[in-house]
Amino acid sequence: MIVPFVFLVLFALAASALADTTMPLPFTRQLKLTSPPMQGNDVLIAQTLLSRDAAVSKSFAVTGTYDQASVDATAAFQSANKLSSDGVVGANTANSLLTLHSNDGIIDTGFTAASLGYLYKIWIPVHNNRSMETKAILYDKDNNVMLNFTARTHGHRDDGSYAPWPDFGTTPGDFGCNQFTSSCATVTGIAEIDLNSPEPNPDLYGPYPINRIIRGLDGNAKLMLPNIRDGLLIHTGNWTTSSKKWTEDMDMPNSSGCVHGHPSEIEKVYNILLSLGVKVNENTFSGKNYPYKPQGIAVIELID
Repeated sequence: MIVPFVFLVLFALAASALADTTMPLPFTRQLKLTSPPMQGNDVLIAQTLLSRDAAVSKSFAVTGTYDQASVDATAAFQSANKLSSDGVVGANTANSLLTLHSNDGIIDTGFTAASLGYLYKIWIPVHNNRSMETKAILYDKDNNVMLNFTARTHGHRDDGSYAPWPDFGTTPGDFGCNQFTSSCATVTGIAEIDLNSPEPNPDLYGPYPINRIIRGLDGNAKLMLPNIRDGLLIHTGNWTTSSKKWTEDMDMPNSSGCVHGHPSEIEKVYNILLSLGVKVNENTFSGKNYPYKPQGIAVIELID
């Protein structure tokens, strides 16, 4: 039966070609040299990841414009990683960039909040697999430990499955979609934070003041916040009233890229910050054009 066989071969080739052209988020288009040149957040992200590769020239500049220098940097990355050296950020190249260079290398060096003019510091360790909860640490301005609390930084799923809010699932292999995509994994790096009045929906955000992650100072946070991603919070929720009755011995639900904490611990964070002289500023609902001087700093560090 030659015809069916030929059909199957052609179908397989077409499926393969489609897979090769499906861009991974946050990329929705191939990046290539055009006139006028391509610009946008996707270009900024691709250039940042390219700049972390040893094969790319140290003089390569992240500009947000996909110019000839970007073509050359992409071709150098492709050649070093056994990809077709066409200077185009297609699906294979984008996947490789995300796999190899999503880690910004940010670590907590032990600096104090006071040394940078802040009143408190929060260290949040994260895993590549964001289904794994960790223990965050709240420090005062001099790095005295005030509280250890459980943190969950898993945003939307990446395994094709779906569960209604609150999603308590920890499906094996579901690392959570990457931090360069809206409403996904919490962004790593160093960022300013501030205590804001409670969000208006206590079921989703809890009844306590929240910490808003505002402006990135280093790492992926500097790239992403607040202009590419915004609205990242450290908060809790009223999960005990859901159809899945939540207790503190359970994993917390996934968020939309925020940092979740247990209700009792987020209440403690709030009260400790008050004792440190931190003011509850009126909720701005955004980190863009933030009108207050941020009172804290966060280090969100990949630990594996």
